[in-house]
Amino acid sequence: MLEGLVPPKPFQTKEEYIYETLRAAILQCKLQPGEKLVIDHLSSVLGVSTIPIRAALQRLQSDGLVEIVPHTGAVVSEISIDDLTEIFTILEALESIAFEYASQRATDRDLVKLEDLVNGMDQAYQNGDIDRWSELNTEFHCSISGITQMDLLKEYTCRTFSYWERICRYYLKEIVSHRIPKAQADHHEMIELLKGRKSKELAAKASQHNRQAREAYEKLIKSNLPKPVPELEN
Repeated sequence: MLEGLVPPKPFQTKEEYIYETLRAAILQCKLQPGEKLVIDHLSSVLGVSTIPIRAALQRLQSDGLVEIVPHTGAVVSEISIDDLTEIFTILEALESIAFEYASQRATDRDLVKLEDLVNGMDQAYQNGDIDRWSELNTEFHCSISGITQMDLLKEYTCRTFSYWERICRYYLKEIVSHRIPKAQADHHEMIELLKGRKSKELAAKASQHNRQAREAYEKLIKSNLPKPVPELEN
């Protein structure tokens, strides 16, 4: 499912092109969990030699998106609903730090950008465009981490959100809309707290936001799972 896929940003080398193209396809679930990545096939579809493909697959393995099995080849990493707890636990810690520092360092321009993102998320939800809402949600939270001027914090935050988007697209797209109104209310409140430079309140809000998201998604998932068929008595 790589035909017609455009890398999400300009690339400098063939390896970078392959890496970004495959990464986008995996995160968007155009390459499904467990799908085998045949190097010769990728070479034909993407129009490059096998050397940059092998290098890109090594990078994707480091990202946790590909598994390279000796004598077997590369496959897209599996994902599980159980990853939800890990993702939101990590985000709770990262974002508590990010919002505290962002409240001290955010400029007026930063605040305008964040408001525009949240307003765009409102519009996407009203239009029923859950994919667009999810993209803007990731951009909003990554922008917060970027305001801190802490490169590692931003890298880990954005990487964790990419894993969340992948789970969302694969498992949760149909039920995410139930969570959006509460998430949006939180996002608007975060903007106001940022304007007021209320660092401690923001850190607490970020922690609460991620904890409640985890609990809400876990509850929604359980309520949407098929109910077991009762055993018949002999």
